[in-house]
Amino acid sequence: MSGVALAYEPYESGARREWVMRIGAREAAPVLFVPPLFEEMNRTRALIAAAMRRLAGHGLCGWLPDLEGTGESKAALAAASWDEWRHDVAAAAAHVERASGSAPLVASLRGGALIDDAATGIGRWRLAPVAGRSLARDMVRAGLAGVEWAGYAPAAELRGRLEDAVPIDQQPLRVVRLRSDAGDADDKIDGPALWRRSEPGNSAELAEAIAGDIAQWRAKCAAS
Repeated sequence: MSGVALAYEPYESGARREWVMRIGAREAAPVLFVPPLFEEMNRTRALIAAAMRRLAGHGLCGWLPDLEGTGESKAALAAASWDEWRHDVAAAAAHVERASGSAPLVASLRGGALIDDAATGIGRWRLAPVAGRSLARDMVRAGLAGVEWAGYAPAAELRGRLEDAVPIDQQPLRVVRLRSDAGDADDKIDGPALWRRSEPGNSAELAEAIAGDIAQWRAKCAAS
């Protein structure tokens, strides 16, 4: 997959300019990834990129946007708001549709499922979606060593909105979980829960399973 095209493109979100990573041909059928939130975003970025490379092998193109205050964003996380994150997802989806000529499948991981409903797409695919209250508890536990919220400093508004957020049921929707996850799902796949690890990691097995399932679901959504 070393020859797969990788590029970074700016997208406009209100008065801000943010960046989106693209892996695959720009005109190929698009998949917009909505990443996990906070530290889980860092732990899974390599996994998402690996899945995007495999999607390119299926003839698709993966897009991964930076949200306000994350990645290469010039904004500080302390200035980010829940509504702006939702607006970023919607703006990124609009950019992808303009660039590729077709609406994307929206694929979210973990806390990304809390804001993916803001995007226009042909369907939703979610990996291990989680309620915001559970994520907030994890961040509090991560800060017990004396570093509040594991070193993150989001605004009180964002924290409050996160704690109240739950994934919205938007059809067509497919929910996939790890085989080790007891939660309800349309299917279970094999692989490690990288978002639970203390350091960023990757898994070829999980990336392949993610890409294969997304490719099948996107074809089904596109045909309906």
